Amino acid sequence: MRPSRGELGLLAGGLICGLALAEATVRVVDRGPRPSGYAPVRTEGPNLGPYNSLLYRDYERSQEKPPGVRRIVLLGDSFTWGWRILFDDTFGQRIERDLRRRRLGKETWEVVNLARPRLDTAQEAEILSKEGLAYCPDVVILGYTLNDSDDQNSPEVRRAAAWLRDAEDSGPVSRLLHRSALFRLVATRISATLENRWRVAGRRLTYSPDYPGWLTGQKALRAMARMCHEEGVPLVVLIFPDFGVPLDDRYPFADIHTRISNAAAAAGARVVDLLPSYRGLKEELLVVEGAADTHPSELAHRIAALTLFRALREILPPPGSTPPRACGGRRADGRR
Repeated sequence: MRPSRGELGLLAGGLICGLALAEATVRVVDRGPRPSGYAPVRTEGPNLGPYNSLLYRDYERSQEKPPGVRRIVLLGDSFTWGWRILFDDTFGQRIERDLRRRRLGKETWEVVNLARPRLDTAQEAEILSKEGLAYCPDVVILGYTLNDSDDQNSPEVRRAAAWLRDAEDSGPVSRLLHRSALFRLVATRISATLENRWRVAGRRLTYSPDYPGWLTGQKALRAMARMCHEEGVPLVVLIFPDFGVPLDDRYPFADIHTRISNAAAAAGARVVDLLPSYRGLKEELLVVEGAADTHPSELAHRIAALTLFRALREILPPPGSTPPRACGGRRADGRR
């Protein structure tokens, strides 16, 4: 027997009421506090520096190293730059404060941050050659992220471009649907599931033995290690995990960390892999804004600084035991 109009009306009314109740519930829950490393800070604006005259997120640093000063030069992308993290909370500034405090006042330390968002390993090697060595560092630290092997043909880059096109081409129906918190929740969950599958497959592709971006990255690592060896400076490669996937036993990129570690060690660098330091921690505490922004949070930077400091203690001589290394006179263009 076919349902009557009244029964269909009751069914439709019940469905509408259920959706309305679900929408209201999602909106209420969405307003509640979310676990976080701390509330994200908008550091992409010009008012939350410091930004020096060379447009790095750092204080003004003279290339000529003052007498009695030791230096670390930091290279990297937005992770090392400190995206949406206060400057004083970045791992570079934490290391500077820790070294000044724990070296018993016998040495003055400066951490020169030459990181910029969206750099890759080849670009970082160029910055080291043209600028970094001119600061006469006693240690060079490269913050390595898993997207350093990306190039214009990588799946991540192509998907980002497609996402931007879709966002620009969204019609009135799509914009209306996205006003619903319930629709956004369901759409985000579906998108996140698909995105994680694509992310894993795409990332693994960019670390296949013959992938051009990975080959270029290995060449850049060898060049950086060679430059540091010629200057008598230790090179430390600090490997960050991908915070957009679980960091427990399900973490899909552990073998890629091993691949990066082996390449850096073979080049002559000291490797500090941060993955073990983050194992077992909740991912939402280690990122600035959940799935919306998986850059490392203040807590993640703090853990990175503690792990890195332990490694530096094995590299650096005892406080005050030897004078700071004399500068080799390398100019800003990389020549002597």
